[in-house]
Amino acid sequence: MNISEQFEKNWISLQLKVQEKKIAEAFELFRINKIEPILIKGWAVARFYPPENPRAFADIDLCVAVEDFEKAQKILETEKAKRLNIDLHCGLRHLDTLDWDELFKNSILIEIDEILVRILRPEDHLRVLCVHWLTDSGARKERLLDVFYTFNCTEDFDWERCLYSVSEIRRRWIVCTIGLLEKYFSVSLANTPFASEKIHIPKWLTDTCEKEWKVNTPLKPLHLCLTNPREFLRQLNKRFPPNPIQATIESEGSFDSNSRVFYQFKNFLQRIFPSYNRITNAFLTRKRK
Repeated sequence: MNISEQFEKNWISLQLKVQEKKIAEAFELFRINKIEPILIKGWAVARFYPPENPRAFADIDLCVAVEDFEKAQKILETEKAKRLNIDLHCGLRHLDTLDWDELFKNSILIEIDEILVRILRPEDHLRVLCVHWLTDSGARKERLLDVFYTFNCTEDFDWERCLYSVSEIRRRWIVCTIGLLEKYFSVSLANTPFASEKIHIPKWLTDTCEKEWKVNTPLKPLHLCLTNPREFLRQLNKRFPPNPIQATIESEGSFDSNSRVFYQFKNFLQRIFPSYNRITNAFLTRKRK
């Protein structure tokens, strides 16, 4: 390992400590306001990574009950909340289909700086991580390791709860994501339901992932690229045609259907008008300034 790599790992480890303090502060802030959030992604999975391969993350993803969301948004407007860099979610949105009460009842508490932080149990978090990765177009290859470290975090990981508490379609999403992890990172699936047989992954899925990893163009909101015409055009090009993985997930579609075209067309219709409105509003705001 060279000096720059060691420095980067030390820096990530230091930032994790800083983030832990911010997470503890965030939970204190919400609880003072009678809201009990659940932390997902970020630290909730980074804590399983080995010291020689620390996982970096930038923000604090907090989910709150639907009835608390409006109140939680107002908390984010305070100066204290602004410096914590909180990404607020209204429930689990599309990331999982179990209802909030069920997920909350099965969540667990982990101590950070003498503050109890609430996270999803590993079986529920694995589903959320898989769906989030797929919704993000499968663009971040290294984030597949989140899945590996999550199902390896405990010897009594409950695969029955993880896989069979959701629909067959979603179950297939999770299995395929685990299959991608095995294919591209050669990780062991011992002590999993997939130890004795090869997971079938549709060719369109591997082709899409490999194309994303080769191009390596992070997806950015179009309305934030108005001042950079070259980047704006690059982002437009990334969106047409719509990424088939993202389109399938957002359409609650099957990975094994014969074509992606219907899902992509549906996804285009779902996104075009909201995107147009955001771009128009951003343009008018800039013009007024």
